[in-house]
Amino acid sequence: MAALIQIKNGIDGITLRIEHRESRLGRGSGNDITINDELVSKQHAEIIARECEDSEGFEYLVKDCKSTNGTFVNDEKVSEHKLQNGDVIRIGINHFRFVDDANDDLAATTKIQKTWIPGIYVTRRNKK
Repeated sequence: MAALIQIKNGIDGITLRIEHRESRLGRGSGNDITINDELVSKQHAEIIARECEDSEGFEYLVKDCKSTNGTFVNDEKVSEHKLQNGDVIRIGINHFRFVDDANDDLAATTKIQKTWIPGIYVTRRNKK
Protein backbone atom coordinates (compact mmCIF):
# COMPACT_ATOMS: atom_id res chain seq x y z
CA MET A 1 0.00 0.00 0.00
CA ALA A 2 0.94 3.66 -0.01
CA ALA A 3 1.50 6.38 2.57
CA LEU A 4 1.30 10.09 3.22
CA ILE A 5 4.36 11.71 4.75
CA GLN A 6 3.66 14.95 6.55
CA ILE A 7 6.00 17.77 5.53
CA LYS A 8 6.85 20.60 7.95
CA ASN A 9 9.35 23.29 7.05
CA GLY A 10 10.55 21.16 4.12
CA ILE A 11 11.37 18.20 6.38
CA ASP A 12 9.62 14.81 6.32
CA GLY A 13 7.67 14.08 9.48
CA ILE A 14 5.09 11.50 10.46
CA THR A 15 4.33 8.70 8.00
CA LEU A 16 0.64 7.83 7.72
CA ARG A 17 0.02 4.48 5.99
CA ILE A 18 -2.94 4.20 3.61
CA GLU A 19 -4.30 0.84 4.78
CA HIS A 20 -7.86 0.85 3.43
CA ARG A 21 -9.38 1.00 -0.04
CA GLU A 22 -11.03 4.26 1.02
CA SER A 23 -9.29 6.43 3.62
CA ARG A 24 -11.08 9.53 4.87
CA LEU A 25 -9.18 12.63 5.95
CA GLY A 26 -10.59 15.50 7.97
CA ARG A 27 -10.97 17.30 11.28
CA GLY A 28 -13.65 14.90 12.61
CA SER A 29 -12.60 12.08 14.91
CA GLY A 30 -14.40 9.50 12.75
CA ASN A 31 -11.89 9.86 9.90
CA ASP A 32 -9.12 7.38 9.19
CA ILE A 33 -6.65 10.28 9.33
CA THR A 34 -7.63 13.11 11.68
CA ILE A 35 -6.07 16.51 10.98
CA ASN A 36 -6.24 19.00 13.85
CA ASP A 37 -6.56 22.23 11.85
CA GLU A 38 -9.41 24.76 11.83
CA LEU A 39 -9.04 25.18 8.05
CA VAL A 40 -9.81 21.49 7.51
CA SER A 41 -13.43 20.43 7.09
CA LYS A 42 -14.93 17.73 9.31
CA GLN A 43 -14.90 15.35 6.31
CA HIS A 44 -12.41 17.01 3.96
CA ALA A 45 -11.09 14.46 1.45
CA GLU A 46 -10.72 10.77 0.61
CA ILE A 47 -7.88 8.73 -0.79
CA ILE A 48 -9.24 5.87 -2.87
CA ALA A 49 -7.15 2.84 -3.87
CA ARG A 50 -8.36 0.89 -6.87
CA GLU A 51 -6.84 -2.00 -8.76
CA CYS A 52 -5.03 -1.08 -11.96
CA GLU A 53 -6.72 -2.39 -15.08
CA ASP A 54 -3.55 -2.99 -17.11
CA SER A 55 -1.16 -4.28 -14.44
CA GLU A 56 -0.90 -5.65 -10.93
CA GLY A 57 -1.08 -3.23 -8.05
CA PHE A 58 -3.15 -0.18 -7.26
CA GLU A 59 -3.65 3.37 -8.41
CA TYR A 60 -4.65 6.07 -5.96
CA LEU A 61 -7.03 8.99 -6.25
CA VAL A 62 -7.54 11.91 -3.92
CA LYS A 63 -11.10 13.23 -3.92
CA ASP A 64 -12.30 16.43 -2.26
CA CYS A 65 -15.48 15.91 -0.21
CA LYS A 66 -16.95 19.36 -0.99
CA SER A 67 -14.71 20.89 1.67
CA THR A 68 -14.92 24.57 2.49
CA ASN A 69 -11.28 25.41 1.72
CA GLY A 70 -10.53 22.82 -0.96
CA THR A 71 -7.94 20.13 -1.54
CA PHE A 72 -4.76 20.91 -3.48
CA VAL A 73 -2.29 18.67 -5.29
CA ASN A 74 1.01 20.28 -6.29
CA ASP A 75 -0.57 23.71 -5.55
CA GLU A 76 -3.55 23.15 -7.89
CA LYS A 77 -7.08 22.94 -6.48
CA VAL A 78 -8.64 19.58 -7.38
CA SER A 79 -12.01 17.90 -7.00
CA GLU A 80 -10.51 14.52 -7.97
CA HIS A 81 -6.95 13.73 -8.97
CA LYS A 82 -5.00 10.55 -9.79
CA LEU A 83 -1.98 10.59 -7.51
CA GLN A 84 1.56 10.02 -8.70
CA ASN A 85 4.48 9.10 -6.49
CA GLY A 86 5.88 12.29 -4.95
CA ASP A 87 2.73 14.46 -5.35
CA VAL A 88 2.24 16.98 -2.55
CA ILE A 89 -1.29 17.18 -1.15
CA ARG A 90 -2.30 20.30 0.80
CA ILE A 91 -5.26 20.17 3.16
CA GLY A 92 -5.67 23.33 5.23
CA ILE A 93 -2.15 24.36 6.20
CA ASN A 94 -0.91 20.75 6.17
CA HIS A 95 1.29 19.34 3.43
CA PHE A 96 1.64 15.60 2.76
CA ARG A 97 3.88 13.90 0.22
CA PHE A 98 2.22 10.87 -1.39
CA VAL A 99 4.51 7.84 -1.54
CA ASP A 100 3.62 4.67 -3.42
CA ASP A 101 5.18 1.41 -2.14
CA ALA A 102 5.48 0.18 -5.72
CA ASN A 103 8.26 2.74 -6.22
CA ASP A 104 10.31 1.41 -3.28
CA ASP A 105 10.33 4.74 -1.43
CA LEU A 106 9.07 3.03 1.71
CA ALA A 107 11.68 0.28 1.41
CA ALA A 108 13.99 2.72 3.16
CA THR A 109 13.71 2.45 6.90
CA THR A 110 14.54 5.19 9.32
CA LYS A 111 16.50 4.33 12.44
CA ILE A 112 16.24 6.70 15.39
CA GLN A 113 19.45 6.86 17.38
CA LYS A 114 20.27 8.59 20.64
CA THR A 115 23.03 11.19 20.66
CA TRP A 116 25.35 12.00 23.53
CA ILE A 117 23.15 15.07 24.23
CA PRO A 118 20.26 14.11 26.56
CA GLY A 119 16.87 14.24 24.81
CA ILE A 120 18.35 14.69 21.29
CA TYR A 121 17.85 12.00 18.67
CA VAL A 122 18.93 11.75 15.02
CA THR A 123 17.52 9.71 12.16
CA ARG A 124 19.44 7.75 9.59
CA ARG A 125 17.80 6.15 6.57
CA ASN A 126 18.97 2.66 5.65
CA LYS A 127 17.96 0.72 2.53
CA LYS A 128 16.61 -2.80 3.20
